[in-house]
Amino acid sequence: MSSLNIVTNFNHDGWGPDEEDDQTINTCLNSINKLPFDPKLKLEKQIHICDFTFSTYQRNVREGNRVNRLNSTSMDEELQFQTVDSRTIVKIKPTTHYKKKTPIKQTTQAFNQKVMEEEQLQFSKQKQYPDVRRQKYIAKNRSLRLPTRYHPLNEWSIEPTPAWNVVAEIPFNVLLKQEMNSSLVTVEDLFWRGKLGIYDRKMDQITPKSEVYLLHLSNSYDYYWTSTHDDDCIADVLLETYKTSPSKPFDSEDRNGLNSENDFDSPDKKQTGNMPLQGDSATYDQAMKVERDLMRYDKIVLAATDQILSVLMTAGRSKHSWHLNVTKIENQIIIDKANGSIIDMLTVNETAPDPPQPDCEIKINRPSSLRYEAVKVNQNLRQQVLLQDEYAETFLDPPFVEESDNPATIAYRYRKFTLPGTPNATNFEKLPILVITRCEVHSKLQGTDTYAYVCALNECPNKNNKSWRSQIETQKGALLANEIRNNTTKLQRFVACANMAGCGVFKLAYVTRRSPNDAENHSIIGIHTHTTQNLALQMGFSLDNAWGSIKAIVHLIMRRPDGQYVLLKDPMKPIIRLYSVSEEEELNQGQPQESK
Repeated sequence: MSSLNIVTNFNHDGWGPDEEDDQTINTCLNSINKLPFDPKLKLEKQIHICDFTFSTYQRNVREGNRVNRLNSTSMDEELQFQTVDSRTIVKIKPTTHYKKKTPIKQTTQAFNQKVMEEEQLQFSKQKQYPDVRRQKYIAKNRSLRLPTRYHPLNEWSIEPTPAWNVVAEIPFNVLLKQEMNSSLVTVEDLFWRGKLGIYDRKMDQITPKSEVYLLHLSNSYDYYWTSTHDDDCIADVLLETYKTSPSKPFDSEDRNGLNSENDFDSPDKKQTGNMPLQGDSATYDQAMKVERDLMRYDKIVLAATDQILSVLMTAGRSKHSWHLNVTKIENQIIIDKANGSIIDMLTVNETAPDPPQPDCEIKINRPSSLRYEAVKVNQNLRQQVLLQDEYAETFLDPPFVEESDNPATIAYRYRKFTLPGTPNATNFEKLPILVITRCEVHSKLQGTDTYAYVCALNECPNKNNKSWRSQIETQKGALLANEIRNNTTKLQRFVACANMAGCGVFKLAYVTRRSPNDAENHSIIGIHTHTTQNLALQMGFSLDNAWGSIKAIVHLIMRRPDGQYVLLKDPMKPIIRLYSVSEEEELNQGQPQESK
């Protein structure tokens, strides 16, 4: 039996026995070579021994303590168990912090008066407060009055007077449901006026890295916002249409048709078609007399410019207040706009979640300033994208251009649309509607017969939105979708005008300020090309609804007697009202100007 020698070896440089200790080698490691170990194993790996039971012991101890703790907890719960909960309920009293704050309602007049008082107070305390404290004081007052401004732009386009009578009301939900088959609408070109330029294809190659400065060309040319009454070409067409329109006497067949079961035979049924007609029995009798008189004609004539028609086509999407002057004479309707109306301006971010505020600290970012800026940008762009001194076609000057004027290069296309009457109708709704309008064509593509409609979007400074420069190349679809959401009304009006003008190509330019605080100098960072039909589908613009809205509004006006009317959009509600106005009252009022 072999003897076992126990040798104690202290290794101060590591763990395990010291390999260089002579006593350990002679006593314990001499006979290790006799054992059948792998010869590749080194001696230093054979003598290192470690105890791995310490961690296992600690784990067992922890598990034992946990089991004991759980058992004691369960025993305590069993001892404290009761069948009835006799504990008292502690009620937490609500503090004033959790109370719902009611919004303070404030009228426009009171709000303007409050702003004036605050400004006077600021100037009076200018010496009392230093610069830093004064800025904090002004910012605090501004933040306090922001919740009182619930509506972003609630000014009336024209203030109704007590002498006006409400004839009818058109809710937006009713207007958006009006439809007709737009493929049945026929169009006829009457004549052209002005000059038609050629589009420069180099403008399509603009990128944010190769941006082009927008030139100030609006001061070099004359632009016109001619109304319907001031256009002699439209007046001549109306006069010719009136002379050639046959007027037949009212016979018994038409009378029997109006008194048939399909029409309204009592004052309780005052509605024909989709538009509501509000009034008493006298209004109903008067409307029936007007309908009988209209049966003498073979058509209904409507005269308006393309801007006015686009406003009516997209009326259900508008947010700001606008008004149109309506004149009805027998079977003719003339819709016009007031001088300086908001219709001549281009809104910016009208349908955005956070539209521009009239009391913005930076004056150039207020709605009134942004509208003028958008008009200038579009005027300059439409001249800059054309080839200089080259014209696709040249026509006679429009009648509103004087000899000393230098008109901009724009072609005016006078067209006549024919809307078919309602089938199976026995009253005047079976008559076709003849729409006479003046459209604008901005350019023609070189080498083709395609006309192009050019418009621009100017970027509104907003901290919540991304910069156009970071999206225009990599996220074109997201950028277009965001602008359609923020400027739905404006873009739909552009598309409506392009459709009426017969422009198959739509050029959409993105224009930004060179400096955020400079509203005069701009840069073109990109021009995207769309087909008018595809762009209309992307933004949800339907020609069926557009022409259906025109037809419904015309039928609503034709039920009224001859005279002056005002079609006014309510700034606070999604509704349009038709007012009857006396002929002596002056309606040539523009949009009330905001403080700049």
